[in-house]
Amino acid sequence: MQQSHEHQERQPSAGAYPAYPTGVHTKFNLDGSVRAFPGNTIICHLSPASRLYAALSGLYSALEQSDLAGLYTLLPPSSWHMTVFEGVCDQVRRPGFWPADLGLDATLAECDALFAEKLSAFNLGSEPPYRLRIAGWQPLKNGIALKLAAESTEETHLRQARDRLSDLLQLRHPRHEDYVFHLSIAYLIRHPDEEQRAALSALLYELLPRLPAEFELGAPEFCRFADMFAFNRQFFLQSRATGG
Repeated sequence: MQQSHEHQERQPSAGAYPAYPTGVHTKFNLDGSVRAFPGNTIICHLSPASRLYAALSGLYSALEQSDLAGLYTLLPPSSWHMTVFEGVCDQVRRPGFWPADLGLDATLAECDALFAEKLSAFNLGSEPPYRLRIAGWQPLKNGIALKLAAESTEETHLRQARDRLSDLLQLRHPRHEDYVFHLSIAYLIRHPDEEQRAALSALLYELLPRLPAEFELGAPEFCRFADMFAFNRQFFLQSRATGG
């Protein structure tokens, strides 16, 4: 359908973009190789048993073999996930990106330990799995990512969990309120020109019908990471019975 390409927004005027997408020189090198970018996060991994995982594997192969592959670096399938709460990145230390109750000079290990202690008693408040649907692609600005949506009840559970995690961890990112759930597949390593953007968008929307409309995710996991290629689970967040 033509409206499927509505995310092909008009290109910004010259100079509006930085020289490279935001992942370059931070998370990735210019050649697409991964850089050290340690931190922690709360995510739901996409299970290899999921129908979406199998379908994305075909999309991954198509992107890998595309003539446009020089524009992006693909994330390994084992890293595919939906972020529930963003956590911290060691290299980003400023208010809103670092917990308010921890000094900006604290080590990442200290932050990991503080979060682990707090999260070990956190009540998730809802029982996974979470049922989500694919709502198209996010704009081709810094990467290739599926936009995800949930039914109203589960969307509310996820949003409430984010609010409570923000309070617990003393961390509120600037885009907390309007955060869009998504599943990243690749990071752009250079900005496509208009022709390349149109071709990449067309390829993505050609492949979109091959993906299941709905899928499930399991319980959120507190994870540590050294780079964007692997998110190492420390433990699952739990739903805990309340007194009564």
